[in-house]
Amino acid sequence: MTKQLLSITVMFLFSISAVMAQSFEFRYHGESLTDGALVTIAAEEDEWGFGEMCCYSNPSSDPNNGLVLQVLSGNNTQGSATMTIDENTFNPSRVLWCMGGNCMMFGNNTSITKSFNVVNGICQVQFDAEDIQSEGHLLATLTATIGAETHTVKIKFTNGELEEPITGDVNGDGSVTAADVTTLYNYILNDDDSDLVNGDQDGDGNITAGDVTTVYSILLGN
Repeated sequence: MTKQLLSITVMFLFSISAVMAQSFEFRYHGESLTDGALVTIAAEEDEWGFGEMCCYSNPSSDPNNGLVLQVLSGNNTQGSATMTIDENTFNPSRVLWCMGGNCMMFGNNTSITKSFNVVNGICQVQFDAEDIQSEGHLLATLTATIGAETHTVKIKFTNGELEEPITGDVNGDGSVTAADVTTLYNYILNDDDSDLVNGDQDGDGNITAGDVTTVYSILLGN
């Protein structure tokens, strides 16, 4: 009886450790995103050259060229996700969402929940707004769950709107990642301003190590 209880306890603890070991994150252009990060994408002319204004969260088959869900550890390859359109002021004729090869159009829906599969550790997020009719923006929230772990990323498509700078977004790519720290280091140490868009992060009028500290704090969630 004691051996049986010990065996059950070991199996229970093993199952808990397996769940805790499961880990994944969202990445944009190959850079890790903090939970709840905002990715901003400006509308461009349709890729087929028809003059339609469109936005794509993953404009090609290259996973490093867009938004992806990346599994870091664990063997669970199945999950569920919800995409919710929070605001829509530019009225695209079609909004399409794909994850793991499973695509759905929104139509009159503002929220869709579906399952997805991760293949070779990566699941592309294809979120498209096509044939945009007016200036404005579309803001959506994507929440994904694998096992007991849940992460969220916000996606904002814009057309003709002037965007307020995102605190921590040094290189102006619409998100706060390690690349922003690298951009600051390149400027401070090498006087390289090729990727510098918004360097004064602490508001003191200068670009110094204090700005690096500010960006690190954002990345750490402080």
